[in-house]
Amino acid sequence: MSEYDGSLRAQSSFGGGCAFARLVNWGFERLYREFAWSYDWVAAMVSAGLWQRWGLAVLPFLHGRVLELGFGPGHLQLAMAQAGIAACGVDSSPQMLALARQRLRRAGCSAHLSHAYAQHLPFAAAAFDTVLATFPAAYILDPRSHNEIRRVLAPAGRVVLLPQAELAPGRYAHLVALAYRLLGATAARNPQPDPQPFWVADLPLYPHWVAVGPSRILIFVS
Repeated sequence: MSEYDGSLRAQSSFGGGCAFARLVNWGFERLYREFAWSYDWVAAMVSAGLWQRWGLAVLPFLHGRVLELGFGPGHLQLAMAQAGIAACGVDSSPQMLALARQRLRRAGCSAHLSHAYAQHLPFAAAAFDTVLATFPAAYILDPRSHNEIRRVLAPAGRVVLLPQAELAPGRYAHLVALAYRLLGATAARNPQPDPQPFWVADLPLYPHWVAVGPSRILIFVS
């Protein structure tokens, strides 16, 4: 396990069995399900309005047929559709599935979305050229997810993972750690100037820092 992998694992599990960790996990589940209608508002508030821009910054790294894991409200799905990218998506939240389908439908775009889990992807082997996840929850650390990603990824395919963003110092910066916990993202308390590769099964993903306004995001690409 790399240093970064260990850091990501610890943050995604929110510290295991303590009462606060359980409360945070409970709050995230509610935000992603019953209160999914408020997700965009909360995300914008705690990210200084950058949340959607962070997600859209992965577009230059995509190619071919794309599978998005955990598409949430569907903003990136819409952007890919409007850019002519052939994309599908899976999400474990029925509420997010409904929101994303509605967003695409209102824009006149087809929705190729499924209620499914990364550990059990309902697709044939080698079906996608890119598998993508932005601010994934703990499923991204599950070996079953890694095996499924490798199974549906075409030979010479690419995995793109956006796990972290850092705001420049300022009045919003102190909210980032809590925001990521509430929104299912992962973030280090201290900047990582030289993160190590993140492995998906036998596939190494290499880090790239990308500037987005008064912030930067960490994107791993195989």
